[in-house]
Amino acid sequence: MKSRILYIGIPILLIIVGFIMVVYGFTKKTVHEIAWGLLVPGYVYFALIATGSSIVNSVYTIFHYRGPGGELEKIIKLGVWFSFASIVISWVLILADISKPLEFWRILVSFNIESRIAWMALLYVFYGIFLAVELVYLIRASVSERLRVLKWLELTIATIVLIVIVATASNLAQVFGTISAIPAWYGPHLVPYFIVLAVLSGAAGQALFVTLTLWKDLGLRKFIAWYYGWILVLVTPLLAILVIWNIITAWYNPQVWLVYNEVIRGAYALWFWFTEVVLGIIVVIALAYYAATRYNIVAFLTASVIALIAGFIRTHTIIVVPQLKTPEVLGLVRVAEYHVTWGEALILVGAIIIWPSLYILGQQLLPLLHEEQPRRLWIFK
Repeated sequence: MKSRILYIGIPILLIIVGFIMVVYGFTKKTVHEIAWGLLVPGYVYFALIATGSSIVNSVYTIFHYRGPGGELEKIIKLGVWFSFASIVISWVLILADISKPLEFWRILVSFNIESRIAWMALLYVFYGIFLAVELVYLIRASVSERLRVLKWLELTIATIVLIVIVATASNLAQVFGTISAIPAWYGPHLVPYFIVLAVLSGAAGQALFVTLTLWKDLGLRKFIAWYYGWILVLVTPLLAILVIWNIITAWYNPQVWLVYNEVIRGAYALWFWFTEVVLGIIVVIALAYYAATRYNIVAFLTASVIALIAGFIRTHTIIVVPQLKTPEVLGLVRVAEYHVTWGEALILVGAIIIWPSLYILGQQLLPLLHEEQPRRLWIFK
């Protein structure tokens, strides 16, 4: 009993600490030369992790692949909860980024059908609601024979979630892709790039959290190294191909090339070549392949951590750097500058602290493990 109180109390304490950091950082925000700084890549990144995690979940929920020994059935509720915890962090960063977070509801009640950002807000709400519905269904179906036999209901919920997450990731990309004034944003190429990056980051993050939750299960560790390792092996080269085509496309557009020249040969070259290419692609593929073929969980976890770090840098680069080059594209003498402030850093660090704390708290309160049954208030263990 004491250990359970401790396992619940520590995550709650960390969530409070993270929330205080977010609020304090919000009071210290400053206006930059560019409109969308660190917090925008931050909430985009966590939204991609959430949607990518849900796409990975759909292999079980829609296509009913359970793994050689039913391993996915053992972790599916943890996977759905991970998606929910990740989208909550995205909401936190969105609210911290806007000037009046307590009035966020206005974008919904005064909905502008032509605004992609308005659609983004609506899709985030739908995504969170249907994730919660899916999680409640999975929890209740584990103890209700009536729900368990309603396969059409399970498939309907899972299909709606998949449709919403693909729409969310696509619309998120087009929030940037329809702004023709910003070089390297405009165009349809961001949609497949964001979706592939989502699957890569979502699979890496979900597997990392689930593995640490179920570390004592040796068979499950081997399955995760094999199954998620192959996901990383297959998806990472696809991301590399999209990056190559983005650069090739940029070569034929002088304005866009200003951005990619800055990325591959300018101030961001070290970040691009070492972090995104060497670590984020070559090393991730090598480690993930080794993990998948040798069932090596250490190699896989290392690949996952590197993929998550590289994923954030990719998201930051694709969103921030084009804004820095916009004045030059428009023929202005002034060059936009951007430096991360302490306020932004505090908000992001606070959100990152809340992320695993919220996941652990849910794991302690909800019956997310295989064969755990709800005993209190319908869905709590």
